[in-house]
Amino acid sequence: MLSFAGARDRPTGVRWGGVTANGATLGLSWDQGGDNGVWASLGHHWLYGENVADNQRTRAMAGFYHRVVEKADERVRVGVTLMHWRHDKDLGGYSLGQGGYYSPQRYSSVGVPVSYAWRNYDWSLLLEGSVSWSQAHSGSSRLYPDAHINRKVLANYGVDSNIDAMTEASDSSGLGYRLRGLFERRLSDQWVLGGGFDWQHSDDYAPSHGMLYLRYLFEPWRGNLALPVTPLEPYSEWR
Repeated sequence: MLSFAGARDRPTGVRWGGVTANGATLGLSWDQGGDNGVWASLGHHWLYGENVADNQRTRAMAGFYHRVVEKADERVRVGVTLMHWRHDKDLGGYSLGQGGYYSPQRYSSVGVPVSYAWRNYDWSLLLEGSVSWSQAHSGSSRLYPDAHINRKVLANYGVDSNIDAMTEASDSSGLGYRLRGLFERRLSDQWVLGGGFDWQHSDDYAPSHGMLYLRYLFEPWRGNLALPVTPLEPYSEWR
């Protein structure tokens, strides 16, 4: 909630949070229509929020996939994915100046995804699952990273504070799981109902969500629905 909508401290009226990512991502892929394909992406973003310490993020990802079944209206794929993230600061806390978003200074993972997609004239379905292993590290950092705003607030109160407190360095590793299901149902030649869920779980990171949406087509479409389902993308996943 802090990283999306922000928070407000009632006694002081100070607001912080509402983090946005500003940058670019380069994506590459190789697929000649055979049994196998590969992809990769590299992105760098600057992360800004109201009364939140500035941050930078670099993400490198790559993957391989194999087509087990590839038909006009059905497909099954398995693969391997690799990820490496770096953040300048770990701002995953919720105190004033923190951003409340997952931001280990180093994060690496390897995963094995499996996906199944099917469609007909009125329906399109997608089911994906994956198991991954990850390792994360963050060094010691300030509990209140934006000293300027914190000292400004404290100037109005004659109290002792822990403004200079530091967090401990942390290391974690373990298994992660993801299950994702999506559907679209034709309502008419121009209206489609869609929805789904995305359940993710690993140590210190569980950005699960669900969605329901209506899609309007400016031109009538009487063919099969898209394969796979291409849902609306949450703002938090824009790159």
